[in-house]
Amino acid sequence: MTGLLRRFRDYADFGLRFFVLRREGPFVLGLVTNDSCNLHCIDCRVADIHGTSMPFERIRAVLTRYYRKGVRFVYLEGGEPYLWRDGALRLKDVVALAREIGYLKVHVYTNGTRPIDADADLTWISIDGLGDTFEKVRGIPFERVWRRVRAFQGPHAIVFVINTINLFQIREFLEFCAMESPGTRVFFYFHTPYYGIDALYLSRPQRQAAVDELLACKRDGLPVMNSRSGLEFYLAGNPGTPVGFWWVVDQSGEYRCCRAAETPGVCEDCGYAMCGEILQARNGRPDAFRSLVSSVGAGLCR
Repeated sequence: MTGLLRRFRDYADFGLRFFVLRREGPFVLGLVTNDSCNLHCIDCRVADIHGTSMPFERIRAVLTRYYRKGVRFVYLEGGEPYLWRDGALRLKDVVALAREIGYLKVHVYTNGTRPIDADADLTWISIDGLGDTFEKVRGIPFERVWRRVRAFQGPHAIVFVINTINLFQIREFLEFCAMESPGTRVFFYFHTPYYGIDALYLSRPQRQAAVDELLACKRDGLPVMNSRSGLEFYLAGNPGTPVGFWWVVDQSGEYRCCRAAETPGVCEDCGYAMCGEILQARNGRPDAFRSLVSSVGAGLCR
């Protein structure tokens, strides 16, 4: 009972500080355990920059410090976090540590190429299309990742980053998921031009077309996690970003909102749609609040 009461207190405290008092934060931590990755996706240039892996004791120090600041939600990311090592310690030990410290929710982002065994509250598996489309973006066969999705019984969702290559495949992908893995939900991000405008960059008409398709798919009952409010926020150019409630920590430093927030133009073109969901939920949009609960707050009673 003591543990349940503490969790109830922490959720109530978060709700008061974030939704009622509207304090800046921090509330959410993105912890980059390592920047190493076993893929070379065409839309990513942040993997294997330094070849670094954060030592376990530094991870403990970061998690402890941000917990004392009031953070209760942590996302473990990379690189590919399932490649993280410190002696005999593996990613599941980091998840266990975060829970021991007191974090309410521990999420993991993975490319799905390694065994998923960290017992996270929610595992986000990155899949950006089907068949040849996926292979063009990720450089590996689609089935290599999809078999992990089929086999994994824990709480999970798919992250699909829309770009000019896979834009046409949104509905087909959702129909495939609904047929082949009922109950698996899909959250859509949009390509962010962190390194300048490139061939994957969505024009404004293409962004509108993507959002229109997502909303049509939602109406048809396909498993889109994004809310209408969150998608509208993205189309409006993400007003109010960078945010202060989300911090990212890697081996090189600590960053408000993201590691590229100071790059001119990135915020306006940012495709990290979760920020929009959180801000719209804070602004009282019920559909965004439901989306937030189903993603950030997945497994509330765990």
